[in-house]
Amino acid sequence: MAENLPREKLTPPAEPAKPSVVDELFDLAATRNLDTMLRKALGMVVRIVGAEAGSILLQTQSTHRLRSGAFRQEALSRIDRWEAVISRHLQDTIWTIPTASSNLPLSISTLADSQLDLVNIPLLQDTTVIGALSLVLPPGNELADSQRNLLTRMARGIGQLASLVSDLELAQQRLNQMGVFYQVGQALVTTFDINKLLSDTMQLSADVIDAGAASLMLIDEDRQELVFEVSHGSRSKMLRQQRIPLDEGIAGWVARNGYPVIVNDARTDPRFSHRVDVRTGFLTQSIAAVPLKIKGRIIGVLEVLNKYSGAGFNQEDVRLMSSIAAQAAIALENARLYQQVRQERDHIIKAQEDVRRELARKLHDGPVQLLSAISMSLDHLERLNEVKPEAVHNEINALRNLVRHAMRDARNILFELRPIILETQGLVAALEEYVNQLRNTESFTVHFKTIEEVGYEPKVAGTIFSIVQEAVNNIKRHANARNVWILLELKNNRFLVSVRDDGEGFDVEKTDAGYDRRGSFGLLNMRERAELIEAELHIQSRPEAPNRGTTIQLILPLPPLSNPKPKS
Repeated sequence: MAENLPREKLTPPAEPAKPSVVDELFDLAATRNLDTMLRKALGMVVRIVGAEAGSILLQTQSTHRLRSGAFRQEALSRIDRWEAVISRHLQDTIWTIPTASSNLPLSISTLADSQLDLVNIPLLQDTTVIGALSLVLPPGNELADSQRNLLTRMARGIGQLASLVSDLELAQQRLNQMGVFYQVGQALVTTFDINKLLSDTMQLSADVIDAGAASLMLIDEDRQELVFEVSHGSRSKMLRQQRIPLDEGIAGWVARNGYPVIVNDARTDPRFSHRVDVRTGFLTQSIAAVPLKIKGRIIGVLEVLNKYSGAGFNQEDVRLMSSIAAQAAIALENARLYQQVRQERDHIIKAQEDVRRELARKLHDGPVQLLSAISMSLDHLERLNEVKPEAVHNEINALRNLVRHAMRDARNILFELRPIILETQGLVAALEEYVNQLRNTESFTVHFKTIEEVGYEPKVAGTIFSIVQEAVNNIKRHANARNVWILLELKNNRFLVSVRDDGEGFDVEKTDAGYDRRGSFGLLNMRERAELIEAELHIQSRPEAPNRGTTIQLILPLPPLSNPKPKS
């Protein structure tokens, strides 16, 4: 038989203890997100006071509005009107309450139909009103004096804590922004891949500003359009190289006027264009845009779309965007300068190759051929001396002429490479010597009008001389001219050099457009050299008119303290 044992009395598990008000206050103070803190604070006040519902309006760097509980329509409408009036008042003026006031002004209004009591009390940062707390009390639930005192203390505490958390959020936001600037700055000094750099910058912009998309558009001056150069967001691939007219949309307005814009309800703004949304399927709700400037000139627009937070874009976002736009402008300018330096380097290398080829051709056709003839003549002279000594004298005279011809050709080549006379006697003397060489060696007739020496420094004089050389070489290669005019003139305190021929002309625009398909860069070299000395270069040619040829004119200011005169 089983022994009867006493049964142990079972007790149900204890329910977890509800957090005390002190615990809730500590939790509230530890919260670092403003919306979360306000939501917790509102829920605590509603529960402690026994309210049906509550609403908090806070206006610091931006406007925050949170609600808790079940609102009846009449109460909600009344609180909406209260908060609208308070919000406008806080935007227009600074509302303060003296610290001597132990109790805050507390408004109580009873709704006639529902007998609900509505309570409104300001939120303070020290003595400044920064918002309001509204409560809906059920019928017959009047506030006792102890509840009024508690509500006053909680309103003060919530205001102080909200202000502190708002400042902490702003500090964190500024810290994030500094991180963005650091990353962009690092990218600026470590890469010239402009597409990757700007793409990363757009992503950072969208993340820090809390936007759904970001785009950088550049102005196409020729077509008067904005081009989506770089985009970040769900439709970024579809936006690549999309174009919109410069007189269309909010971005177009910013590009034309040069001022930032915030539009937190895009559909109601008359400047908004639906064109891009229709093409991409993107739904634009809010926009912030700033101009992109380089050296005071607007070159594009930085735009962010659809702020995730309900507060919309604000001036702090615009300030950050303006800083990012300045960084992007630096990146674009650096990339442009880098590309320009690469092109200049390529042109210099090409010019050096052209000079080497031209020098090799001239040496082969001139001194090398003559030296070969001299060598053969010496062999012939040696044999002739054995069989017919009396004829040696005439052969020596012929050989002497060959040597003189070779020496003259070598001097001409050296002169064209770097005429020493430029540094010793100046530009005009060098051009006079050059004209004399042309008259002795070329089939066309050279006409020369000169002036007294102009006194340019050697680098400028050398560049002018090189442009004249290039112009004459083009005539030799292409014009089949019978006459060439080289004219030096003074007009309006400026120095003019003209090289004109009566040969075959050419289409200047077509020649300029075809440089990427040809190996010759004659006109381009002349233009670049003219830019180096801040001179104007004008080229006129008429291919349809026989024997009208080409005129190349170089115009530049006279050097300081120069007073040249035409030669008689």
